[in-house]
Amino acid sequence: MSLSEAFRVAWEAMSSNKLRSLLTMLGIIIGVGAVVGMLAIGDGYSRWVDAEVERLGLGTFYVNPTVDSPDPDEPLEPRLTAADAEAMMAPGRAPAVEFVVVELSRSGVVSAGGERYLFGIKGVTPTYFAVGAQELGDGRWFDAQEEQSAARVAVIGKTVAETLFGSIEGAVGRRITVNGVQFEVVGVSTTRQSQAAGAVGRFGDPGEQVYLPYSTARDRLFRNDVTPRVDVSTMTVKARDPLSVDEAIRQVTLVLREEHRLTYQPNDFSITNPAQLANQFRAVRVGFSAFLGTIGGISLLVGGIGIMNIMLVSVAQRTREIGLRKAVGAKRRDILLQFLIEAVVLCLFGGLLGVGLGYLLSLLGNVFLASLSPNGGLRTNVSLFAVVLATSISVGVGLFFGLFPAMRAARLDPIAALRNE
Repeated sequence: MSLSEAFRVAWEAMSSNKLRSLLTMLGIIIGVGAVVGMLAIGDGYSRWVDAEVERLGLGTFYVNPTVDSPDPDEPLEPRLTAADAEAMMAPGRAPAVEFVVVELSRSGVVSAGGERYLFGIKGVTPTYFAVGAQELGDGRWFDAQEEQSAARVAVIGKTVAETLFGSIEGAVGRRITVNGVQFEVVGVSTTRQSQAAGAVGRFGDPGEQVYLPYSTARDRLFRNDVTPRVDVSTMTVKARDPLSVDEAIRQVTLVLREEHRLTYQPNDFSITNPAQLANQFRAVRVGFSAFLGTIGGISLLVGGIGIMNIMLVSVAQRTREIGLRKAVGAKRRDILLQFLIEAVVLCLFGGLLGVGLGYLLSLLGNVFLASLSPNGGLRTNVSLFAVVLATSISVGVGLFFGLFPAMRAARLDPIAALRNE
């Protein structure tokens, strides 16, 4: 019997009893669907994590003025100042650091001569706009000279521009007041909010922020809201290379401990590495994938046993047919190949239906993930690898669980088989 003829006979055997075949394939369908859905969700989740970490800035980490101690009764007070950033950038102190961004975050009353609104106010050094996926809608960022001279210039977020002026067009060059102090708008930021920002303590939609030079915010607006120990909200440190982040963290820790004269005490600052958070997110994904993989594996096992069972029944029902074929010259390998192909076709067809089920699960997963990612960045992704893997698993299950019934059919004695009623 040719290979094409064997496939034709296998298809006829499967289609002759559609309901039985469908019930037999059910375990394969569920198992393959779970595998495809798992890979789609996992791949989409990994892409989202990588994109969000990239938006925070590759090779960056954050220093915050909080005591890094598990003891809630630790008497040490937090300390972090702009002078610490200057110490980090001193020659030879932290050679793995490319630059440091100083940030002072508060809220303030903003007006363009009419109604007043409450928005976030960020005093930042100009290098802030070089970190992450910063997008400039109109105008320009302020520069180092304006920061050093405490110039009254501002970059406003998209939402601020639309609230104050109706749109971002025409906002550049206009005047706004922040807590009663007048500023000139030099640029409009259209940067999208990073959903991973909250995990590293960077709250606030960029569209609802007013960005001022750090020295201006500290000395003109919030001078009564800072202390000699803490005059920054956070520092963003950019390593010279993404691979040298750990070394940069070590060097920054040493510099800050020296500047703060710490010996045996815990750090009076804390450091957050987004890459570590990404690894934690991926660990959650691995656990979730293992859970779905277990479900898929159990379903495939049950489906494989169902395939073996139905093939044994098929052998018993077609014993006389097997004897007749052997009597007219069919060899053992012909019988073995026929029943093995029937099992593979049954599993392969179930696998294809399972791929369809997995794709449907991925679409349903997008509905759920949309609630976690309002901007649509978190989406499932059914890859070619997932389809190929699912198809290979289906064929493998058919070969493994169909081998025993096929061997049993091939070993039947033709005389005994012909006597079977």
